[in-house]
Amino acid sequence: MQKKLFLCGPSGCGKTTMIRAALGQKLAEAGGFVTERRVDGDGRVLGFDLLPAAAAAGIEGFTPLRFLDYTAESPRRDNEVFRDEAVRLLQEAEYYPFAVLDEIGGFELVIPQFRAQLASFLSSPVPCVGVLKAPAGVEELRERFGLGEKYTALARRLRAALDEDPDTLVLDISGRGDERAERALREWAACFAR
Repeated sequence: MQKKLFLCGPSGCGKTTMIRAALGQKLAEAGGFVTERRVDGDGRVLGFDLLPAAAAAGIEGFTPLRFLDYTAESPRRDNEVFRDEAVRLLQEAEYYPFAVLDEIGGFELVIPQFRAQLASFLSSPVPCVGVLKAPAGVEELRERFGLGEKYTALARRLRAALDEDPDTLVLDISGRGDERAERALREWAACFAR
């Protein structure tokens, strides 16, 4: 079993839910980070927040950091969240038994500090599980925020590096209930999240 496992598929197809189900309360022992979609009472997306991975296990006391804000007329992104806090979480992740990276491949790739720390973490021996933004999501993000071809190239380069790494498995999934992904996550958790 490879030490690094990433799920890649359409937005909203249950990738994060599958990871959380496979890890259960072991999430409390994980380094890394999770992203949380925030919605209002009507289900309208307000934005996305970054939190330490342990927050997904119900550990309290963390302040969510909004990196995408959809409450304004045009969506806004906050690069500082990935320039500072996300870099710190990646640095600290090397001291945990395993890490969760949910998700990578978004606009954070255009931030040199984050990109460098992500490369450093991915070359470490720490096992990790996470979500990789799918090509359709990359394209949507590029258009929505005017990120340009450099962002697209960085996202492609990340995917190629993960695909070429013998210690990494990227599973392309199509939707909820992907048995192959659920099985791989259970096996990964049994090996690395003990």
